[in-house]
Amino acid sequence: MAKNLRLPPLPTQERARLTEELILSRGTDTSRWSRPESLATQWDARAAMAASWIPAQSRVLDVGAGAMALEAFLQAGCTYQPADVVARRAGCFVVDLNRRQFPPGSYDCVTFLGVLEYVHDVDWPLARAREAAPQMILTYCTHVGAEVLTRRGMGWVNDLTAAELEAVLARSGWTVDRRHEVKRGPTNIQLMYGCSSAGKP
Repeated sequence: MAKNLRLPPLPTQERARLTEELILSRGTDTSRWSRPESLATQWDARAAMAASWIPAQSRVLDVGAGAMALEAFLQAGCTYQPADVVARRAGCFVVDLNRRQFPPGSYDCVTFLGVLEYVHDVDWPLARAREAAPQMILTYCTHVGAEVLTRRGMGWVNDLTAAELEAVLARSGWTVDRRHEVKRGPTNIQLMYGCSSAGKP
C-alpha cells in the first residue's frame, strides 16, 4: 500500500446516526468535508478514468472537487474549475447542492465524482448541470438491496439503484452515452456514467 494512500472511513454507527439527522434536516456535513483526512486518495484512479473521457481543450467544472485529483489527469489544454462545499483553494466556487446552490459559468463538461450520494434531491443538480454544460460525467454507488444502515454509516443520504439513477438522468434531460463499473462491493456497485444533452432545458 502506498504510504500516502488515504482510504475512506469505514461505516460506523455514529456516522449512521449523524446521517439520519442530516436526512431529517436535509443538511450537509460541512464539518466533515472541511477536514483533509475526509478526502480519500484511493479515488485517484477514478479521477483518471473520468479524465480519459474528457476531450482535450475542454472547460471542466468539477462539482464536489474534494482533493481535486481530476485536474492532474486532464488532457492538454483543458481548463479546470473546482467547486465544493468548502473552499479548496483560491478561485474554488463554494456551493452547497443541498441548499440549491450551483456554480456560475458555462463549460464543456461537468463532473460529479462521488458527490450525489450526499445530495438529498439528486434531480436538482443534474437538471442544473444541463444549463452549465452539454457533457457530464458522474459516479454513483448504487444501492443493491443491502441494509441501508451501511449506506448511512458511509454518510450517504439516498439509496438509488442503477435503474432509478438512470431514470433520474433521463428526466433531467441527459442521455447515457457510456457506463462503466468502477468498483463492486458487498453493499454497492460504483458506476461511472458519461452523459450528453442535446441542449439546455
